[in-house]
Amino acid sequence: MNLAMQIAMPVLQLALLGCFLVVFYRQRAMKKRQDALVREFKGRRCWRINVARPAYFKRRLRFLPFEGKGILIDEGGALRLKGFWNRDERPFDVTIDPGQSRIEWLGNRSMRAGNLYWAQLTAPRGTVLFSADTGMNALPSREALADIFHALFPEQAPDEVQTADFALEKNPRSRAVVAAFFALLAFGLLDTFVVSHFELTDAQIARILRHPLTWLATLATGAALVAATYRYLLRGDVPARESMALAGLLCAVAVLSALPAAKRLDQLLASGPTQMHDYRIASPAHLEPVNGGIGLPNMRFPRAKEYWAQYPQGSIYPIPFLRGPLGLWQLDHEAFDPPLRDFYEKH
Repeated sequence: MNLAMQIAMPVLQLALLGCFLVVFYRQRAMKKRQDALVREFKGRRCWRINVARPAYFKRRLRFLPFEGKGILIDEGGALRLKGFWNRDERPFDVTIDPGQSRIEWLGNRSMRAGNLYWAQLTAPRGTVLFSADTGMNALPSREALADIFHALFPEQAPDEVQTADFALEKNPRSRAVVAAFFALLAFGLLDTFVVSHFELTDAQIARILRHPLTWLATLATGAALVAATYRYLLRGDVPARESMALAGLLCAVAVLSALPAAKRLDQLLASGPTQMHDYRIASPAHLEPVNGGIGLPNMRFPRAKEYWAQYPQGSIYPIPFLRGPLGLWQLDHEAFDPPLRDFYEKH
């Protein structure tokens, strides 16, 4: 399993690098063609735009959120769309009568919008979606698209609600996710550093983190939690960007709280109290379990070398652990700390 992970990680990194380079060079080539279009209409009122047809916009698997680039030109009594499609570099040049067309502000409703704000223009010849080309930045995209509406479609211009920043505190679903975030954060911090006197040793934490199943379970559970939270927020009219950000934060704090939760569950399900386990002092501040076959972790106490120096090497020292059905060895500080406190109070 470890060998497979060592092989898979470089392959995945190379694949991601390849995808990044493809997108980067395609973007640069498209930008050059768009620059040429802008120079062609020098002195005219025009706006850089991204375009997409409805069928493309509905796809889930795509490199880019837009299907083509171009410019929107004000021809006085008409509008002109001129540009090119990304896939085959085929140009398009369409003139639209605003009186026979319908414009709709779509905004940024889902992650398919690609961190851009979109509008839909429906004309007798068909429907096209467009966004202001300001890079993959949501706020400049929203402002530039609103400017296009005010200039060309003043009667359908978005209101202040559509162009205002989203207020998390005014939406019940975003409030619920924020409350869950702080509840998990408080639980993880308080249970680890204030309430509980049980601790997982560094050696055991390292062993857990090195195990491939830990990463697989974390990725699977995290992805499911992000997807479920994202959909929950979207159905409550929370914008896509904010939904993804909140889902990511909730996932992160849930992952960080997983170990304290596992510790607490193991404590509750344990069939008995803390048990003493014999350790042999291998060197100052380094102890090894006498019974190494039951999974007890090695113990190191680099900040208490003076205490352990009083014991000869090879001597036996009992250490209290609690172990439940989850198999976590939790050091019981309530039973372990008193001798150390007494020693340092006297010295």
